[in-house]
Formats: sequence, structure tokens, C-alpha cells
Amino acid sequence: MQQADTQAAAQTLLTRRLNRRITGPLAAQYRPDSVSDALAIQRCLIELMAEQGDAVGGWKCALPIAVDGLTDAPVVAPIFSRSLHADSPCPIQLDKGLCKIEPEIAFCFGQDLPHREAPYTESEIVAALSGAHLALELILSRYLNPGSISYIEHLADCLFNQGLFIGPAIPLEQAFKASAIEFKLTTSQGTQSIAGKHPCGLPQAPLFWLVNFLSQQGVDIKAGQQVITSSYAGVLDIAPTEEVSLTYEKLGEIRLQFKSD
Repeated sequence: MQQADTQAAAQTLLTRRLNRRITGPLAAQYRPDSVSDALAIQRCLIELMAEQGDAVGGWKCALPIAVDGLTDAPVVAPIFSRSLHADSPCPIQLDKGLCKIEPEIAFCFGQDLPHREAPYTESEIVAALSGAHLALELILSRYLNPGSISYIEHLADCLFNQGLFIGPAIPLEQAFKASAIEFKLTTSQGTQSIAGKHPCGLPQAPLFWLVNFLSQQGVDIKAGQQVITSSYAGVLDIAPTEEVSLTYEKLGEIRLQFKSD
């Protein structure tokens, strides 16, 4: 993929974000043909967002997956600072009239981890953390028919992410043991129980992978960045006018409302 096409693809994705537009696939000449192309578009988008005054505030990740004929495809995307929220009501762009969220645990870095040749050990990564939080990923595809879009094109557009709500802090020790969580979701429609299980076994496993994957790409982890590592219960659909309570078993509770942004 030519550099000019990479930049044009990133500019198109930036324009969709800024204008809050949901449209069709990228023009054929701007579509990534490989994981490398998709990551190059991501990097260019990060540069364009920085020009708008919006830095990387965190990352979403999971362990690599097999998808669309690819093996070990990376699951990684930036989360931009202006889309991080900690107060209610939380702004969100609706998807077909609904708020789409994923329950997660977010890990916060208290120290920088600059990219380097030698891999970081798990103990070094843990030592750089300042804590963990209950969190909700805010989900949105900027493609009209996301099921028809290739994985690498979704990867270029940051894998359905439109932001992150940061909830109460929890001890790292509890976060590291949270392989399964029983959720209780309460709205005006009542309370439902949701059996949650982390798809990667333990939530810190993708975190350890992410740090070294980014380091190999020449990307630094910055103090203050939040990292989410996959949903425990897929996507939850919430009506935009609802008061929401989501209890994470013994870990705590997120209470909030959303506002259409």
C-alpha cells in the first residue's frame, strides 16, 4: 500500500470520526490488503488525531486471533483521550438508537514503558501499573454494514471503539484473578444476571502481550494510559434514556446514564 493511500485512508477515517458519520467501506484503493497496511493506517490516524489535539489515552487489545484466513492476527487499537470518560451522564454515539457497551477491566499505567529491543517481563509490566478499574468499552462501527467488512479494515478503524467509561478502582490482585464474573444488569426493565468469562483466560494475559507487541512496533506505553483486554460478556444493548447499574459480582458496581453525543 502506497504511503499516499495510507494517508488518504486515515484521513477518511478521521473525517468520519469528527463528523460522526457511519458510511460504507473505504474506497477500493484505500482498503488495507494486510495487517501491516491496517496498522500503518492506525499509526497515521494517531498522527492526525494528535494534530487535532487528541492523544492516545489508552489501548484495547486481546490475544491474537485467527480470522478471515489470517493466523495470529493482532487485536490492538488506540483509544483517544477525548473519548475517555469517568462522569455520568457519559456521552455516546448511538448505534441504531441504542447504547452499545462491553463490560471490561481497565489497567492503568503509572509509569512509562518506552519501546526497547528486549521484551518486558511480566513483573516489569506489573510494576509499571498504578491500578485497575471496572470499565465499559463504548462500541460503534463507522461502517453501515460491519458484517461485510474485512477484519483488517475494522482493524484500521480501531476495532469498533468509540470510547471508554472508567468506573470504580479495584485492587490489582482482584483484577488479576478475575477469569469469570457474574454480572447483574439493572435498568427500568428489571434485573438480569449475565455469566461473564474472560475470553483470554485472565485479563492480564493480553496486557502482557500488548506491551511487547507495541514495543516491537516502536510504540511507547505512557503513564496514565488505560488498557482494556476484552469483554467478559460480549456487547450489551442499552436504551439511551436508561439509568444503568452493572454489578461486577464482588468487585463493585458501575452506575451511570448515557447521553446521545
